[in-house]
Amino acid sequence: MATPLPYPIHSIAAAAAQIDQGEDPWFAIGCFLHDWWSYAVDQRQELIGEPPSPTTTPDGKRWAAFCAATVEELCTRTSFPCPAWVHEQNYVLEDPWFLSSQVSQREWLLLTTPEPFRRRKIFVGGSVLDNKYELRRAFDSKPRWTIWSDQDLQNLAASDEVSLLSLSVLK
Repeated sequence: MATPLPYPIHSIAAAAAQIDQGEDPWFAIGCFLHDWWSYAVDQRQELIGEPPSPTTTPDGKRWAAFCAATVEELCTRTSFPCPAWVHEQNYVLEDPWFLSSQVSQREWLLLTTPEPFRRRKIFVGGSVLDNKYELRRAFDSKPRWTIWSDQDLQNLAASDEVSLLSLSVLK
């Protein structure tokens, strides 16, 4: 049984609803992502079980599709069962949506955007869901190294001893 959180979890459906009500999209999705990666790991099914509610505004449709792509990408990254609702056609945009309006960024966005986003005609770039939780796990799994070898440290210690000895002689 999962330990209850001191606050309600931030599901993807709640994030989409908050965006639809005017909340900053990155804040709403960020709350969901924090729960997904850290605070509600044992409640992931609850985080993604309910789809975003239907919306009629173009902006609402874009963010609902973004939420579906996010869930699909996270499920792939974590080998978590993906809910069927993410594959519904109403989460695919009619027209492409580039999160950067700079034409110079388009090639990079087209080349690096993860597949679940590209399939929905959302072009966000490869780093859109990068997060500190995955990066920490990746770095913690690699052997730690230092820029100083044992020999370097011994040489440095010896040179410091010589320097200290020189200073004491000069006094």
